[in-house]
Amino acid sequence: MAKKEIICAFGVDVDAVAGQIGSYAGGNSPSDISRGVFAAEVGTPRMLKMFDKLGIRTSWFIPGHSIETFPKEMKMVADAGHEIGLHGYTHENPIAMTPEQEADVLDKTLGLVTKLAGKRPTGYVAPWWEMSKATPGLLMERGIKYDHSQMHDDFLPYWMRINEKWDLIDYS
Repeated sequence: MAKKEIICAFGVDVDAVAGQIGSYAGGNSPSDISRGVFAAEVGTPRMLKMFDKLGIRTSWFIPGHSIETFPKEMKMVADAGHEIGLHGYTHENPIAMTPEQEADVLDKTLGLVTKLAGKRPTGYVAPWWEMSKATPGLLMERGIKYDHSQMHDDFLPYWMRINEKWDLIDYS
């Protein structure tokens, strides 16, 4: 029987502590912070070791806060040759920001990821899996080619649907 080649794409979101700070008031919770520290300091090296053992190259989407707070672990990701993409600064919700604030966050993290990876990123994962109306344009202006958080299809790349309006159903 002929062998079939199976191609998979693996994306890793390294929220670490940024996920707790930017997503909800978890910045005040020692348990949440300890979980984020564990993810960066223990989880990242373990995953890198596993991917290396299996010969798998992956895409890591890292908030700027994680790059600044865990520089050693995030450098390990870059040094292992994995792609590094944008994932906000402190996992802030794009819908809760003005377009100017969102642009500032993208520019700050673009600089951090470019410095870490040695090249500009081309991928993005939306914090909170949310996009504002401004997000697609802001990403395109910065040369971002794909968004790993969109889920229209599991096998084929597709163009993101923008400027659509979905009517809410009034159940009252």
